Amino acid sequence: MQQRPARERAGGPLVLATKLHVPAARARVPRSALVERLLLGSLPGLTLVAAPPGWGKTTLLAAWCADAEADGSFAWLSLDTSDNDPVRFWTYVVEALRTSEPEAGALALALLRAPGASLVDDVVPALVNDLEQGDSPLALVLDDYHLIGNQEIHEALAFLVEHRPARLRLVLATRADPPLPLPRLRARGELLEIRAEELRFSAEETEAFLNGVLDLRLEPEDVRLLHERTEGWAAGLYLAALSLRGRGDAHPFIEAFAGDDRHVVDYLVTEVLERQPPDLRSFLVRTSILERLSAPLCDAVLAEDGSAASLARLERENLFLVPLDARRQWYRYHHLFADLLRHELGESEPDLVPVLHRRASAWFREDGAVSAAIRHAGAAGDFTTAAELVAAHWNEYLNQGRLTTVADWLAGLPEEVIAEDPRLCLARAGTSLTLGRRDEVEVWLAAAQAGTLPPGAATRAASIEAEASIYRAVHGFMLGDLHRARSAADRALELELDESSPWRAMAHAALGRTLFWLGEPDGAVPALEEAVRLYQPASNNLAVIAALGYLAILRADRGEAEETERLARRSLALSVEHGFTEHWVTLMALVALGLMRERAGRADDARAALERALVLARRGAGPSERAYVLLSLARVLRALDDADGAAALVHEAREAVERCVEPGILAGLLADADRRLRPEARRVAAAGEELTRRELAILRLLSSDRTLREIGATLYVSHNTVKTHVRGIYRKLHASTRGEAVARARELGLV
Repeated sequence: MQQRPARERAGGPLVLATKLHVPAARARVPRSALVERLLLGSLPGLTLVAAPPGWGKTTLLAAWCADAEADGSFAWLSLDTSDNDPVRFWTYVVEALRTSEPEAGALALALLRAPGASLVDDVVPALVNDLEQGDSPLALVLDDYHLIGNQEIHEALAFLVEHRPARLRLVLATRADPPLPLPRLRARGELLEIRAEELRFSAEETEAFLNGVLDLRLEPEDVRLLHERTEGWAAGLYLAALSLRGRGDAHPFIEAFAGDDRHVVDYLVTEVLERQPPDLRSFLVRTSILERLSAPLCDAVLAEDGSAASLARLERENLFLVPLDARRQWYRYHHLFADLLRHELGESEPDLVPVLHRRASAWFREDGAVSAAIRHAGAAGDFTTAAELVAAHWNEYLNQGRLTTVADWLAGLPEEVIAEDPRLCLARAGTSLTLGRRDEVEVWLAAAQAGTLPPGAATRAASIEAEASIYRAVHGFMLGDLHRARSAADRALELELDESSPWRAMAHAALGRTLFWLGEPDGAVPALEEAVRLYQPASNNLAVIAALGYLAILRADRGEAEETERLARRSLALSVEHGFTEHWVTLMALVALGLMRERAGRADDARAALERALVLARRGAGPSERAYVLLSLARVLRALDDADGAAALVHEAREAVERCVEPGILAGLLADADRRLRPEARRVAAAGEELTRRELAILRLLSSDRTLREIGATLYVSHNTVKTHVRGIYRKLHASTRGEAVARARELGLV
């Protein structure tokens, strides 16, 4: 099978190269005056080429790109309705820019995969900073921008327009004005508008088009009539020209129609279609269901061979076919023509429409184009196939950040189809969890467990209950509902016994993280280590990146600097390898590095690592992790004599802890932070004698009747390590005995 022109992006979906090509040049009427208005060096920040269908917007911009190469570089993106997913849209914007600036956008792409990353605050600024590095003019052309209706995309594009580098020009071809700050840009002289009035063919251009490009050899009077009747509308002239081919006397036909309204278009398309041979007319009408056409795809949709010859003939005869690549393998119909062909198909062969869509879905499914396969299955009314595809691929797309795409897939399915399929209920639970609609998660998990799998359907985990238990564990962990999370993780491990299953590793990771927050390191360490041992690349990357980060924290608590560094670095390396550098799942590895930097006396380095962790935490981490980062950073700020900054962070941490159903170890950490903010404790810190986090933990246990060996066992550290910390406590508190140290600590509010 011929593959779609595409390229793989690390950690992300296929990118269709045909969307990034300037439409191939064909014989055209020179539009020198308009092209001169588009000289790249003198363009304002935004250029709007806005007109109804058929006015030559794309043709003009393609001619400009071909004519003005010496004036700078160009990035082209042909948009379609699937681009309303913000992650997909901005991924394609970056890939389009990379056709001219290959190194641009690496951070922006990573941010697009990070849950909670903001387009306006994170993604677009990162892209702007990259583009700021160059000097030569660069134009980004977004063709068919009217197909974008997502407000989040509009807001981010408005931000790009307002904050673009001086070298960047944005050019939008659209049927309708976009919701951008056009009045403000117009008032500042930062907007160039080319509209239908400017796009009209002049009388001279009409003559050049009809007699020069199309070689119709019309009399001057007939050219004048056509120009007047179409008012210079390129599509009307083109349709009229196609209708005139082969007529002995053109004049009666030219006098038979007037104006440029839709009725004339319908009439002319009917004329054009009726003048085609039956086989070619059938090809045009039946392949109109496709947004993009190739010979193998058309053969599959028509269930017959010969599409390559038909496409070549259509291009040769200029029948509204637009080449999408230089090799002439992929095409699309002119949008106006495609709309009318689909209307004709619905009128002439309505029963065939679902059959054609079903065939297209099968081809795209085999080719790996999941979204297109789902779209055509839905158009065919084949919700069984659509549901199977969604069930098989939703988690993969969710992990790529394609939340809007998954939500659209689910929205395209009838509610009863979702409710009756446990796999789709799990998809709803997963999207609700990612969207922060956490009150909906348990509803869908319960629905999944109450449902029955369709005949022949397979589960990804050992059972629906096993998979639901893992999601329930993650959900409970993110809410700070620790005993519920522990129970769910234990249940998942009871059900998911296959060590080769990525779900078992995920369950171990969920259990280990939960036990950490419950203050049970003896159970957390083996669970997390088991998650790492069972690691399968591309199956449970996020779980293992997190597990390594938590193991690094536990080693840091034991003062094992080398092992902490090794585990944290491995976690961060995996995040780089799999495209998760901007995901909050890496934050605990950064905290571990920050803690070790602090203990080594490198407070500024510790602050940098922890501030980076806090940026990630605020993108979507649960309240437990967010509070932990805040308290860790507050500790470093105190060491840097920023008591006010530390107090603000502790206040924010308290708010996060209060949102936890069970705070676990955070209650003690928060109390320690509060005590450290008291004036007496600050004086200890000011004197350079602040106790470390481990020393504080040991100090609290010194007030009990436990021996030093028992304290070591409780804290998962050796007897010798405890003795070393105790000596440090005595020195800092000016105490010579255990009783004196405890009494002094109580005076300072440390215990």
